[in-house]
Amino acid sequence: MTEMTERPLVTFAVIAYNQERFIREAIEGAFSQTYEPLEIILSDDCSSDRTYQIMQEMAAAYNGPHKVVLNRNMSNLGLVPHIDRVMEMVSGDFIVVNAGDDVSLPERTSILAEIWRKSNRTIKLLHSSARRIDLEGDDFGVRTPPQKIIHNQSPEDIILNFSWVIGATAAWDREIFDTFGPIGGDLSIEDHIIPFMASIVGKIYYVQSSLVKHRSGGSTKKTEESIGRNYLYGGGLKSRKWDLETDRYVLGRIEDWGGKKKIIYSICSNRQKILEYSIMIAELNKVRMILSLPDALRISHRHKTIRPLKDWTRYVFDFLYIPYANWNIKRQLKNQGLYESELPHK
Repeated sequence: MTEMTERPLVTFAVIAYNQERFIREAIEGAFSQTYEPLEIILSDDCSSDRTYQIMQEMAAAYNGPHKVVLNRNMSNLGLVPHIDRVMEMVSGDFIVVNAGDDVSLPERTSILAEIWRKSNRTIKLLHSSARRIDLEGDDFGVRTPPQKIIHNQSPEDIILNFSWVIGATAAWDREIFDTFGPIGGDLSIEDHIIPFMASIVGKIYYVQSSLVKHRSGGSTKKTEESIGRNYLYGGGLKSRKWDLETDRYVLGRIEDWGGKKKIIYSICSNRQKILEYSIMIAELNKVRMILSLPDALRISHRHKTIRPLKDWTRYVFDFLYIPYANWNIKRQLKNQGLYESELPHK
């Protein structure tokens, strides 16, 4: 296959909302990109702070080689519709995305665009690891995506495993949106659905280098964070709600997935009741949790999985599960030489 010989226009999009504390550093990272020709879109989702004013000031003062485009949404759209709005504006065929509190290394676009170009646009999504920084910008390690998205990239594998990329590191070919259109407002995050759509129209490629300083809001002091409670009632619960959103979204667009639609329908439809129970039990009082055991047994039997029973046990006996989970994750982190606790996606 003959690779693309010309250097095509690439779009670098900084997407922000109420991030005036960090937006200046994010824009400096955008302006420092070494790739040319480059279009930089600075897009604000109707922030109530000075995020957009800082964008305006920095755009007016910029005298570098890149084209700079400003956008401010008339109302707050939310993350995924904001991405849809930016995709309406892009001029490039390859889009590198940067959150308003993250910082891209100068070579990020050059590395990603070169890999995409040499693939003759057969690669539709690229992603990487990231350096994790806290609110003060201090580095506390590397974050990598799950191995499943690196090694199992078929549409059915991505849906089956709820595979995701670190959205802060993603870049994609605009053909994804040309093929499927805007994502819409039914999803809270894009980390699941864009890799899934990319896998239908082409390949996904993982770059091992950390090309982004990804602000997690954490610090090394977070080793005392209650991982067990977070799984049951915090970030873990939120993650399961996102998973359910994804399944419902995929089922709602099932005709768009071509020859993969039958197996994808089977995966998502069979999993809905399991996720619904896992979310429901978290919001019950203790008595109703205990009384939901027949539901857990019925769903486990019907779908041939013990997950509802495991969830029932975790929530009913949360006073035992939480300290156990805290101890176990700290033990794993210590064995891996890590210092900061972070709840796994699952």
